[in-house]
Amino acid sequence: MDIIAIITEKKKLFEDYLHDYLAGINAVSGIFDAFSYSLSAGGKRIRPILTMLACETLGGSSIQALPAGLAIEMIHTFSLIHDDLPALDNDGLRRGMPTCHKRFGEATAILAGDALIFQALSVISSSGYPEKVETDILRVIADVCGIDGLVQGEYLDVMAEGKDLTLDEIADIYRKKTSRLFELCMYSGARIATDDTQKIHAFMQYGAFLGLAFQAIDDILDITSTDEVLGKTSGKDQIQGKATVIKALGLENARLWAGQMTNEATRSIAQISDKRSNVLEELAQWMAQRVM
Repeated sequence: MDIIAIITEKKKLFEDYLHDYLAGINAVSGIFDAFSYSLSAGGKRIRPILTMLACETLGGSSIQALPAGLAIEMIHTFSLIHDDLPALDNDGLRRGMPTCHKRFGEATAILAGDALIFQALSVISSSGYPEKVETDILRVIADVCGIDGLVQGEYLDVMAEGKDLTLDEIADIYRKKTSRLFELCMYSGARIATDDTQKIHAFMQYGAFLGLAFQAIDDILDITSTDEVLGKTSGKDQIQGKATVIKALGLENARLWAGQMTNEATRSIAQISDKRSNVLEELAQWMAQRVM
């Protein structure tokens, strides 16, 4: 299995869909310019790819999953725009380009991030999914992004700067600010394809552990890679005293922890006896190899 080829194929499918979506919006607005700038800046697109793969694995298609993948990428991009603001991480580089507030100004960047939240809801609401599927996805979006999810995770991340946290406390931050959005990807893709609650739960577990591994990998790369490779400012976690698994465990043990979370992710879907699930296992192992 050529996981790189699969990722490349899915990424192109998403980029084409995003291009068509943005081209179809009849808007002349600085806010539209700002959010489309950040949304089109590229990146790994791992979240829409996961959404597509979850749907495919359970018998659906990538095409079916594209609206959900776009909505989730919008939510992710909103979080990046706000995360880069001076009041939070104060970063000037994202995906190899100036951050939204550097390019358009702080006020416009804040409003662009706000707009992306509601655009995401609009995308799901106009997706053509069956009403129950649409309602279920919107419900999980609200849960994942609220006070027990993404926004709370970002808050905890900022409040933890300069403090010595336990591994459990750091894992809780990772879970909220990263894993829950991965859970949403797996839930959405799976829910589009099936209403089998056991399979959907297994996929969400995969997303939860994969998100923990992904955040640990991201934090490891922050201190072992460069701005050019990362597409964002490297070394900032140490400068800002961020609560990371590296800070708690040291670099080598952080690598081991990321590997353990990866193994837990693949174990979560081992019960699904379908060769199509192999691609999710391969994806998890490929991500882990970036820092091993």
